[in-house]
Amino acid sequence: MSLEPVHETQGRVVLMRDTTAARWIDDRLRRWTRDSVYVGSVVPQGFEAYARILHPAQRSQQDGGERLRWSTIASWTGRVVHPEMQFDRIANLHDQADDWDWGQPPQEGLLPRDDAERLASLLRSHTTTPDVCWFCVWDGYGGFVDANYRDVPRVTLPQRSYILYRGPLDAVTSFQWGWTWQSPNLWWPDDRAWCVATEIDLPETYVGGSQACIDRILSDDRLESIQTRSDARVDINADSVNPPVDGPRD
Repeated sequence: MSLEPVHETQGRVVLMRDTTAARWIDDRLRRWTRDSVYVGSVVPQGFEAYARILHPAQRSQQDGGERLRWSTIASWTGRVVHPEMQFDRIANLHDQADDWDWGQPPQEGLLPRDDAERLASLLRSHTTTPDVCWFCVWDGYGGFVDANYRDVPRVTLPQRSYILYRGPLDAVTSFQWGWTWQSPNLWWPDDRAWCVATEIDLPETYVGGSQACIDRILSDDRLESIQTRSDARVDINADSVNPPVDGPRD
């Protein structure tokens, strides 16, 4: 079936009416349950290995605005770094409404632009089709309220629906509407050698690929990442090592 482009963003990616290229993802996603969500519910199952990339927290502007790794925050709070740690647990928070007197928490649903660019550069050598990649962007973002998107077919997956684009790998940073930039929520090359997923409600990004591909990500000093499994939990109760903070705040 031919692919019919209907719109271009930044002249680098093409919005697609035919969503056939994304059909394989639904076939390989583990279904969510009321009590638990897994890595394989976010990024397709069936890859040899998986990495979890942790979105950085940030110092307040008066303190320089520097990026903060989860491991750094865990060292302050005495919490344990492990593959299924949750940010509120390692930050020693009662809940997400707690004050962030040291800065800002990691952004949910948004891999920082520099990190997205860096990740793409690491993934390039692990696909034979870097010039043909696919990008899904959640259709709940404000930029899609425009009438131009009303009749565009969606990629419909459990719990979410997306707009599908096609473009080269380096177009991962092309998704900008006005002053707003958004990292794709799902992206993969045409040969399906790997897949990247940034779920809208999570402060982390998951990658599935070959062990060599995942090892390349894990060895990169610019990204904070940790190896995980497709059957590892990602929901709020995934962290069985660091207990929740009990009792009222002082």
